[in-house]
Amino acid sequence: MTYQLSASYCARYNESKPPLPYFPGQEFCIHPHTPPAPTTGEVMLSYEDHRERESMHPVDRCILHPPLPGLTGKGTIRLKIVEPVRIGDQQSAQLVTVHMVDKTPDISDLIPTDKHLVAKFYDPLYFDHEQDDADPFRYTDLAYSHETTAYQLLYPLQGTIIPRYYGSFTLELPIPNKSCSRSIRLILIEKVPGISMQCLNPTNYPQSERQNILKAIIDAESLLYTHDILHKDMHPRNVLVLDSADRRVVLIDFGYCGIGRTPSNSSPEWKAKHLPGVPISPLLRWAQVWDRHANFHEWIDWDWQTWLEHCYEFTKASITEHMRSVWLPKTPSTLPPPRPLAYPIPFPSS
Repeated sequence: MTYQLSASYCARYNESKPPLPYFPGQEFCIHPHTPPAPTTGEVMLSYEDHRERESMHPVDRCILHPPLPGLTGKGTIRLKIVEPVRIGDQQSAQLVTVHMVDKTPDISDLIPTDKHLVAKFYDPLYFDHEQDDADPFRYTDLAYSHETTAYQLLYPLQGTIIPRYYGSFTLELPIPNKSCSRSIRLILIEKVPGISMQCLNPTNYPQSERQNILKAIIDAESLLYTHDILHKDMHPRNVLVLDSADRRVVLIDFGYCGIGRTPSNSSPEWKAKHLPGVPISPLLRWAQVWDRHANFHEWIDWDWQTWLEHCYEFTKASITEHMRSVWLPKTPSTLPPPRPLAYPIPFPSS
C-alpha cells in the first residue's frame, strides 16, 4: 500500500519525500529514551527558517536539525505495525496500532505483550513543510517533551481519563539513498476502546446523553488542572468517547499542554497566586464568558451557563474571592447572549 505525499516537493526539488514508512507490516527496533525537559520558546518560523525552507529539501533539513538529545537507555523492543490510526504527509505526528514482536530482558515487563498498543511517532519529515508557519523541528521537540512530561505527572490518572502510558522511545530510521539515518522519538500508549468525538454525529445522541458526555469532559479537564496540567487543545478530535459508565471519555494529545498553571518562567508569587494543586470549580474555569465550550458547539443546544450552574452548584462553597479574582474575567463578556430555548432544560440526575 502506498500513501500519497505532497507533489509540491517533486516540483520544487525534482525529488519527493521518502515513502511514508508507517504502514501495516512494517517493523521497527526501538530503544528506551529519557526525553529532555519540556522545551519553551517560539515554534513559529523565523525569517531564516523561511529562507532555509525555500532552499533546502525537507530530508536535508531533518539531517541538519536532529531532535533534542535526551538519554537513550538499554534494551530493545521490536514492534510491528498492525494498522494506521492517523498517518500521512502534513501531519504533526504519525499514529499507528502496533504489537510487540519481542523484547530484550532489560525492557520493563509492565509493557504488555498480549495486546495492541498505539505508537505515536514525532516525525518532523512528514510535517507540513510547505504551508504551515510552525517550525517542524522545534514543534516536534516541544510536543514530545511536553507530552511525555504530562503523562508522567498524570500517572495517577492513567487508565481512567487518559490512556495508560508505557514510556518514551527512540529509533534510527535509515534515509533512502543516503549513508545516514534519522532519529525519531515516539511514545507507546494504551489503545483505548473508544471513538474520536470528531467522528461522531451529535444528532444521533439525545440531549441527555450529550449533556452526560459534556459533563464528563468538564470533569476530566478539571481533574487535569487539579494536577497542574492545562490541556490547551480541548477539541472533539482529542476526546475519545467510550460506551462505559465507568470510563465515559478519555482525553488525548498533550503535545501542546501547559506544564503547570502558569508559564515556566513565572515568578514564585505568580505561581502561588494560581494555587497549584488546588481544585478549581468549573463554575469559574468553564463559565460561559470564557467560551471554553465553543469547540463543542455542535453538541450543545441548551443554555450553557444555566446548565453549568445546575451541574456544579455543589462546588459553590469551595469558591473563594481570591479564586474569583483569578479565574473570572475582570470585564463584562463580549459574547452574544445565549439563544432562547423553546423548551425547558432537562438536567441529568447526577
